[in-house]
Amino acid sequence: MAVCGRLVCDQKRQYPMSEEIDVTALQEELTALKTSNQELTDQFTAIKNKNDELLTETKTAKDAKRKAEADALAEKDRMAKESGDFESLYKSSAEKLQLTESTLNDLQGKIQKEQKGNAAMKIAADLAEGSNIDLLSTFIDNRIAFKDGELAVTDGKGNLTISSLDELKAEFKNDPKFASLLKGNQSSGGGATGGNNSGSAAKTKSRAEFTALNPADQMKHIKSGGTVY
Repeated sequence: MAVCGRLVCDQKRQYPMSEEIDVTALQEELTALKTSNQELTDQFTAIKNKNDELLTETKTAKDAKRKAEADALAEKDRMAKESGDFESLYKSSAEKLQLTESTLNDLQGKIQKEQKGNAAMKIAADLAEGSNIDLLSTFIDNRIAFKDGELAVTDGKGNLTISSLDELKAEFKNDPKFASLLKGNQSSGGGATGGNNSGSAAKTKSRAEFTALNPADQMKHIKSGGTVY
């Protein structure tokens, strides 16, 4: 019995020892599982944080892209508007410039016409008198033109010559076609055609009537001793 008793005692002493070893192993395994679980949790958290970061970046990128597109459209609209305003301004400026140039050309034309008329009238006044001054100045005016802003003399066909105004004056003074209009020749000019009394009324024309005639008829009127009032 004593032996058995010792065996029983030994068994009792060994069993708790075996039980303690199992618990320790379990505890170690549990600790390992906890550690592994924590590592997985940390990895999941890191992955989640990274995913959130990527989502945020993606959203930021999309927002930035939308903003850039909106800004581009706004800039395009602004440039189109400014371009349209510039075109309107350019068109308005061009029209004003054209009007100014047209007004200037008209003014220059009037000044040149007046200068021509004055020059022709001066020559005619030296050669004729009375109503014949206006008549003669019409023919002289047709022989005067402008070249490089200055008065110039033309031939009978309108071609520019190198003649001066004084030379043009001498030409009219010595031209038989205009003799009846010159000072001191009116009576002789009238006498040359005095035999035709029936046409005396036709020898006097108003300025408007004379101007309405073509150059050939004007010359014919002068040669016939006609006058202009």
